[in-house]
Amino acid sequence: MKKLLLLFISALLAVSVQAQSSDKPGNWKLIVSDEYPADDIGVATYDVVADFGADPTGVKDSWSIFQTALNKLGENRRGGVLFAPAGRYRITGKLYIPTGVTLRGEWKRPTKGVAIQGTILMVDNAGGDELESKSFITMEPSTALTYLSIWYPHQDPDHIKPYPPTVLYGRDGVWGNEYCNVRHVTLVNSYSGIILSRKNGGGCPNIYDVYGTPLSRGIEIDNIADVGRFEQIYFSPDYWAGSGLEGAPKAGSAFTDWIYQNGVGITMRRNDWSYTCFVDVEGYNCGFKTGNSMSGDGNPNGHNYSFHLKDCQTGIHVDGSSSSGIMFTRVEMENCENGIVVSSADGPVQLYGCEISARENAVLMESGSSSRLMMEQCTVKGGAVNSMSGDFVASDCDFNNTTPQVFIGSDARCILKGNRFAKKADVQNNSLFECHIDHTALTERSKLPEFPDLRVPETKPARVVLYNVLDFGIEPFVVPFNSSTNTQSIQNAIRNGLNSAKDATAAIQSALDKAKADGGGIVYLPGGRYKMLGTLTVPTGVELRGAADFGSIPRGHGTIFEVYAGKGQPSGESFLKLEAGSGVRGISINYPEQLSSMLPAMAQYPYTIQGKGKDIYIVNVGIRAAWNGLDLFNNKCDNHYVDYLAGHAFKNVIRIGGGSQGGMVNNMQFNTIVYACGAETKFGSWSNNADADNGKAYDQNMKELRFITVEDCTDEILYNDFHYGGYEGIVFDKSGAGRAASGKALGLGIDGSMNSAMFNALGSAGFPLVNTQLVALEAKSTAFPDTRYITLGETFTGNAEFYGIDLWGGPKHSTVINNGNLVLNLANFSTTGNVYHFYLPKSTGKARMHNAVVNMKSDASIANSSHEKQAFVGASVLDVESWRIKLMGEWDCNLTLTPVFEATDALLSRTKWSITANVNNGNARNAIDNNVSTRWDTGQSQKAGQMVTVNMNAANKLNRIILDSSKSPGDGPAGYELYVKNGANADWKLVAEGKNGTSVLIIGFPEETATHFKIIQTGTKGGYWSIHELYAALVDDTPTSISPEVAESAGEIYYYDGRLAWSGLKSDVDNQVEIIDLSGRRILSQQVNTNSLQLSGMQGGFYIVVVSDGTNVLRKKLFFKE
Repeated sequence: MKKLLLLFISALLAVSVQAQSSDKPGNWKLIVSDEYPADDIGVATYDVVADFGADPTGVKDSWSIFQTALNKLGENRRGGVLFAPAGRYRITGKLYIPTGVTLRGEWKRPTKGVAIQGTILMVDNAGGDELESKSFITMEPSTALTYLSIWYPHQDPDHIKPYPPTVLYGRDGVWGNEYCNVRHVTLVNSYSGIILSRKNGGGCPNIYDVYGTPLSRGIEIDNIADVGRFEQIYFSPDYWAGSGLEGAPKAGSAFTDWIYQNGVGITMRRNDWSYTCFVDVEGYNCGFKTGNSMSGDGNPNGHNYSFHLKDCQTGIHVDGSSSSGIMFTRVEMENCENGIVVSSADGPVQLYGCEISARENAVLMESGSSSRLMMEQCTVKGGAVNSMSGDFVASDCDFNNTTPQVFIGSDARCILKGNRFAKKADVQNNSLFECHIDHTALTERSKLPEFPDLRVPETKPARVVLYNVLDFGIEPFVVPFNSSTNTQSIQNAIRNGLNSAKDATAAIQSALDKAKADGGGIVYLPGGRYKMLGTLTVPTGVELRGAADFGSIPRGHGTIFEVYAGKGQPSGESFLKLEAGSGVRGISINYPEQLSSMLPAMAQYPYTIQGKGKDIYIVNVGIRAAWNGLDLFNNKCDNHYVDYLAGHAFKNVIRIGGGSQGGMVNNMQFNTIVYACGAETKFGSWSNNADADNGKAYDQNMKELRFITVEDCTDEILYNDFHYGGYEGIVFDKSGAGRAASGKALGLGIDGSMNSAMFNALGSAGFPLVNTQLVALEAKSTAFPDTRYITLGETFTGNAEFYGIDLWGGPKHSTVINNGNLVLNLANFSTTGNVYHFYLPKSTGKARMHNAVVNMKSDASIANSSHEKQAFVGASVLDVESWRIKLMGEWDCNLTLTPVFEATDALLSRTKWSITANVNNGNARNAIDNNVSTRWDTGQSQKAGQMVTVNMNAANKLNRIILDSSKSPGDGPAGYELYVKNGANADWKLVAEGKNGTSVLIIGFPEETATHFKIIQTGTKGGYWSIHELYAALVDDTPTSISPEVAESAGEIYYYDGRLAWSGLKSDVDNQVEIIDLSGRRILSQQVNTNSLQLSGMQGGFYIVVVSDGTNVLRKKLFFKE
């Protein structure tokens, strides 16, 4: 029998919870059930049945009752939880969840074939369209929907019809679409499940522990301007079939084929760094799909970890990604027709530790994609690997599929390095370009670290008892928030409230002490603002909880501490101290005396929160205007658990140490905007902010803020933590006792930092980082001009190891390596440092980079002079001066960014060409000037109709057009159409079209004879469209072959100080040397009887050099310095 405990605290405990009264906006009670377990103990503000009369049998319509209750909780952003006990609730209309409010039911995690129980919302309407405006539940910013199931009783599995989205993030007319949370929800048979509004952009959506059988769209993400988190998602036809609900289909019946033909588990469009982890999709048309934003500007990047995609038509379909790259790690694609299909991607698609078992294509890079697919330590168990275009890089992989294991099409290139084959290796290489194939086993390769299934643990107090601070003689003050309020009125109301409010410290501490004396419990703070002149200590066994228990920054909603304690005492007592076995959740903390007018000289305070012992937890806590955030270093805090600590600080966000063991810090979300834009109603109209100080807030953080310090801890896990805007992102260091950290990180994101990752010390077990994203900006002042992504300090020893990493921005140096070893595996540098990629000030540091794409800045060098030997590069795509290559510690199986034709006469001569553009025409000639450092660009954002036209002034046969913008990554066309005509008065003929043009776009088409061609940009994109060099070519599509059992020729061509040199050719015969510029002109043709040739009078730039002894041929693209 269900044992629902709605615990009213008795007089024996000297505490009472009374019925709702005019001065108590709630009828608070605990939500505890043996039958419906949860990872926390809920606190209901209202019960929709007991307090409002909703019908839990599903007979009567409860729509207006639910909405009335939700509206009441949403008044003035006070927030709270509307509890719907287990039962069925018929809802005939649309529901809106106001800011600060949670709708919570009772729920069991579904098991296939087991009937769904608990709270079930029945969507009682006829459907028929997918209009966003008709969504069943629309969520305003900072809201939550938890522990319930949603069911469409009128959906016919034999005649599936569309319905509007079940849950829509973003209400039309409400500014912003941030911090919407759906957790522990079953979408029984939604047509479209959880959808981000296509009209109302926002940021930081959160989806966790969602199950069901969404029929068309499970989750669709778009228009995100800040990091989203999507975890523990499970979709399968079996959930509806086994639901036990009326009208449920039989397992394997016709509806399963409908889903297989039409359903998409997750669609990812513009997502701004988002994290998608622990996903299981079975039986859908596509498990995970990327694409361009429906608004026309933006596409996805981010990291994806631990997918199981089974029995889908396509496991992963990449049809758009940003130049930053997109990572898929530990993805298993089982028995899909196609494992991963890449149609278009601006940046590389990175697969690490993936397993693919496909019935047709394990990997398919479609013709015309010009994308890059990088695989590291992956296993192909079945299915073909077909790269029809773009760059395919596979290293340290196992190909257990049938022969030929890999097929490389004519427009594709490949690097195959150190792979293993269950059968005799058979690589069918039809590429027209330089490739590298070497099956020699790799040595000194570390395996990808493993992470546990990072489900949220239970966080509960010692006893199931509620203590309401209203019963201890204190009430918060509430500020009006409604459609008629504005920033000035809100700020004035806050100031007046703070001036008249009494100190709440003693009353709250009294409640905490009472709970301690009784053996533990929850001390609850109803929504509103509490003036805090002193500090608090949460005793062992006690939880301090606020009214808005969900992931959000402080936005003026729910329970707010306005803290005055500790001003000018940075070494003083923390505001909130957590004793062993205690916790805090659902509270926002602000420092009202940190006025933005004081910037940059802010007052110093102690750490806001301090851990005092083991087993503490900090969940869904927002802080803003704090000097220092969370102290986990002054005391040993074993098994500490932090989840969604979010907001802003001035000096330090979190410092971990104290000898702690087994801690987890998850989902931190910090951004300068929380304070900088705090005057806006969207961010809470805080009384300590003024719009005029916005820029000063960013400058202060850039000069002083450190996000994470990690020292003296073992087995620490950092998971999906993100920060924007700071001096230092993460710093690994020693404690005062000389001890450093060990552990591992997954999904660390550092954006807009001066120095993104700093290694001064690590423990002996190391601290590998998986799926990392780092952005370092150009210095804004002379305070720190040497910006960089990664720094290894002078005292560092050991290895700083990255497994899957994307980096972009504009630092002075990509990396600075004073000592120790930097190890980069599966990396994408969308942009390098402006000076050096590897800056090695001493002879003691080393850099090892394997399977990487590096877009070198025009004036940047791979390493500083005389230290090239400390850099080791393999299986990568990058441009490096040829004379430096022979100085490197290792240079193995690397390709240039721009493809090099094996047939060097394929490029058409450009000497007679003229070129025009309908925008920025004055620079059009830069696209054909043989100088890759110059460019034509639109000088404006990309929009349809921008056009470049070339008159070749002669009839030429051609079947390829190549647009090289590799020096401006991300500036490929959003979409394109290619036209040709033969004769000035002839009609234009469309010969090719596509989208998401990469930084090196190869447009292939059937052979044409033409005098003119033009490229029309057809898409929308925030950045420029740039062309550094534009080529036309006629290539022979006849397949060529490279023996799969042999590496590339051992020979090599070098250029240094005006001299060409080569090896690997016969020395007893004359060698023929030819040099061709990138327009196809032969600059030099000469026979020599040595293995070198002194050059003079060569103009600086890239050239193709061909050397032959009559039997063997060496070809290489080299950069000549003048």
